[in-house]
Amino acid sequence: MRVIQTPSTLSSLLLVSLFVLLFVLSTTAAAQTVPPLGAAESFAALAGTAITATGPAVISGNVGVSPGSAVTGFPPAMVVNGQIYTGAGSLAGPAQSSALDAYNNLKGQACLPANNLSGKILGQTPGFLTLNPGVYCFDTSAQLNATLTLNDGGDPNAVFIFQIGTTLTTASSSQVLMSSGGRGTNVYWQVGSSATIGTSTNFRGNIIANTSITLTTSATTTGRVFALNGAATIDSTTVNAVPTGIQFNAASYPVGEGDKQVDLTVTRSGDTTAAASVDFATSDTAGALNCNVLGGAASSRCDYEIRLSTIRFAAGETTKTISVFIVDDTYLEGAENFTVSLSNAVGGAVGSQGTATVTIADNEMVAGVNPIDTAGFFVRLHYLDFLNREPDTSGLAFWTNEITSCVSPQCVADKRVNVSAAFYLSIEFQQTGYLVERLYKTAYGDGTGASTLGNAHQISVPVVRLLEFLRDTQQIGAGVIIGQAGATQLLETNTQTLIAEFVARSRFNTAFPSSMTAAQFVDALNMNAGNPLSTAERNQLVTDLSTAAKTRAQVLRSVAEDSDLNSAEFNRAFVLMQYFGYMRRNPNDAQDSDYTGYDFWLTKLNQFTQPGDDVLVRVQKAEMVKAFIISAEYRQRFGQ
Repeated sequence: MRVIQTPSTLSSLLLVSLFVLLFVLSTTAAAQTVPPLGAAESFAALAGTAITATGPAVISGNVGVSPGSAVTGFPPAMVVNGQIYTGAGSLAGPAQSSALDAYNNLKGQACLPANNLSGKILGQTPGFLTLNPGVYCFDTSAQLNATLTLNDGGDPNAVFIFQIGTTLTTASSSQVLMSSGGRGTNVYWQVGSSATIGTSTNFRGNIIANTSITLTTSATTTGRVFALNGAATIDSTTVNAVPTGIQFNAASYPVGEGDKQVDLTVTRSGDTTAAASVDFATSDTAGALNCNVLGGAASSRCDYEIRLSTIRFAAGETTKTISVFIVDDTYLEGAENFTVSLSNAVGGAVGSQGTATVTIADNEMVAGVNPIDTAGFFVRLHYLDFLNREPDTSGLAFWTNEITSCVSPQCVADKRVNVSAAFYLSIEFQQTGYLVERLYKTAYGDGTGASTLGNAHQISVPVVRLLEFLRDTQQIGAGVIIGQAGATQLLETNTQTLIAEFVARSRFNTAFPSSMTAAQFVDALNMNAGNPLSTAERNQLVTDLSTAAKTRAQVLRSVAEDSDLNSAEFNRAFVLMQYFGYMRRNPNDAQDSDYTGYDFWLTKLNQFTQPGDDVLVRVQKAEMVKAFIISAEYRQRFGQ
C-alpha cells in the first residue's frame, strides 16, 4: 500500500522526531557526574564546628575543621595517610569551600521521576535492594535497614548519587555493597541536614551533609564524611577515604626468551606523602617438572630466576620498577607463564591489580644444543644464581676469558670448576649469601635431616631454606657490584636494613622474647652459632647490649660475623650453596628425598680440608663443584 504524506502527516512525524530528540537530550542531561572535590580531595573527615572521636577510630586521609578548630579524641583515634588541620586559615578552609561546591553540585543534578525513592526504605523495600548507576532522590528522609547492592556492572568508576532532603539513617549491621566488590569510589550521599550511620554498618560512599554526621561504634565507610556546618562524631570506627593503593600497572607482561629480563612497574596512588613498602614475589607452578615438559608453566629452575624483594617507596615516590631475570634455554617448549604478586603492604594497601602474569615467548624453532657449554652463558648464570644480578661488563669479560683462553679440553674443564668456585669465594657472595646463612644459624641454630650414608641416621644441617635465603640475600645485595663506586657503603646500608628487619620478625621475637636479659640473649645466640665467642667477646657483647651501646641487631651481626664461626661453618655453607645455586632447590627436595647427598659431599669436602690448604685446592681434590656442574640435573636446566 502506498502512503501519501500529507502536511498533517509530516507535522506528526516532525512532532515525533522532536519528542525523540527532547527525550534523548533530557536523558543525556540527567546523566550523573562526579562532583569536583578540589581542595577537599585529600580529606577523609571535615566539619564546620568540631570533630570528636570517642574511641580508637582510624581515619585514612586528612582531618579538618573550619571555621571551627575543635578536634578531640586523637589519640586514641589515629590519622593515617594524612594530618589534622584546623581553622579557616589552614588547609581545612579551602577544603570546606570545595566541599560546599561539591554539595551544591550534587544537589543540582537532575533526578528523574522514576528515581524518586521518597517513602521507600533502601535495602528493604522490594525493588530497592539493588540499584543501577544514576541519581536517586528522597524528598525528606532516607533510611537503610538491610543490604543495598549498587550494581556497578563491573565498572569501578560507576557513579551513584543520592539526594536526601533531610536526614540519612542506617540500621545496625546494615550494608551498602558494590556488586563487583569494589570500594564505591564514586558513590555520593548529599544530605540536607544530618546523617547517622548505625552501629556496625558497612557503608560505601562519600557523605556530604549540610549539618552534622555521626558514625557510631564499629561502623565503617570507604568514603569521606563532610559535615559542612556542624560537627562530625566518629566512635570507634574506620573512615578509609584515601587509601594508598600499591599495584602493578598492568595485568600481564610479555617478554622474549632472549630478552634476559622482564621489567615490571609497581605504582602507588592516594596519599603518597609518607614512605611505603610492599613485598614482591614470583610464583612457580611448574614444581619439580622437568624443564623440557610442555604445558605452559614456566619453571624457576629453567626459565626465570626466583625474585623475592621488598619494594620501598620514599615519600613522594609513586613508581618503582623491579626486574626478573629470564633464562634462554634451548628447549622447544612454546610460550610459558609465571605469576608475580604483591603482599604485606606497609603505609598503604595492595590495590586491585596485586597480581600479574608474565608470558615468556619461546625463541626456538627446533631444540638446540645445551648453552651451558658456552662460556658466556655459563658465566652469566653464575652471576644470576649466586650474586642475584646481571654481570657487569668487566666481570663478564674477565671470567669468560678465563675459560676461553684455554686451548685444551682439560684446561677448559679445570677453568670452569675454578671460575665456578670463585663465585662462592668472592667478597660479594661472602658478604651477602654466606652472611645470610650465618645469620640464620646464629638466630636459630641447626636443623635436623635424615641421611642413609653408611646407615640410616640423623645429621645436623643448615636451618635456612632456599626461599628464605634468596629473599634476604637479594635484599643485602640489591644494587651492589663490588669494586664499583659506592658499593661498600650501599652494601653496609643494605646489611643494616636487613638485620634490623630480621630481628623485628615474629619468628625472631618468639625465639628471643624481650623479657630475656642481655646475658641470656647473647648466650642463646652464641650457643646456636656453635659457641664461637671467647669469654672476653661474650662479656663485651653482654655489656654492650646492657648499656645500649649495641642493639639486638648489632649483637646478632657481631656473632654472625665472628671469624671462628666463619671458619667453622664454611664447608657446610659451601655444600649447601651447591644445591641452592646449581640446582635451585633445597638439599632434600626432589629429586632427593633426604640429606644423603648433602651428607656425602660434606663428608668428602671435610676429608680434603687440611690446615693451610688453599680453598681451590680443597675443591679440586673433593671434585664437588665439578660433579655438580657436569651433573644431569644441572645441565638439564638449560637443554639436552
